[in-house]
Amino acid sequence: MGEIHALRNMDDDEVFAYAKRIAAPYNLVMQTKQLGRLPVVQFAAGGNRYMVMEAFIDTAGKGQSDPLILTQLNSTKAIRDSIQINFGECGLAACLGSLQDHQKVWAAITMVRSIGKIPVSFNLRDVSGSIRACKKAALECEEAKFEYYKLAAGDRITPKFVETMESCFNKD
Repeated sequence: MGEIHALRNMDDDEVFAYAKRIAAPYNLVMQTKQLGRLPVVQFAAGGNRYMVMEAFIDTAGKGQSDPLILTQLNSTKAIRDSIQINFGECGLAACLGSLQDHQKVWAAITMVRSIGKIPVSFNLRDVSGSIRACKKAALECEEAKFEYYKLAAGDRITPKFVETMESCFNKD
């Protein structure tokens, strides 16, 4: 949490340099600075079903000096490891490629407790048959969260920031 506190006190140039130093996407580091915590990440997992998930990362654990950058690679590895542990080699073989068996993937996601040494939990938000429906569900979730953030921030949130965020939601 000390690094996030330090990040909040950096100017934009320092944030850019910090993002470069830790090899993280600048926009993710900037979002972390603005939120004061690691952001919740949503992404879709493949197969013939698409899943919208949120990942909650516990950064408050003791002795965790390295930040976790959640990527498709390390989250897919955690899900595949969970499938192998909980469903064995045959279960893993059935899901190889793009994690085809969505029921095993869904079950495995709920059993992932960490990525590396960092505690994490996944919340499955939606399962659908198309990327378009998946994108719509993820966007609705983000819009609801933004409404909550606007209420929580009150007067501290600028109209320009609200306009910028709403324009992001209206992009296709």
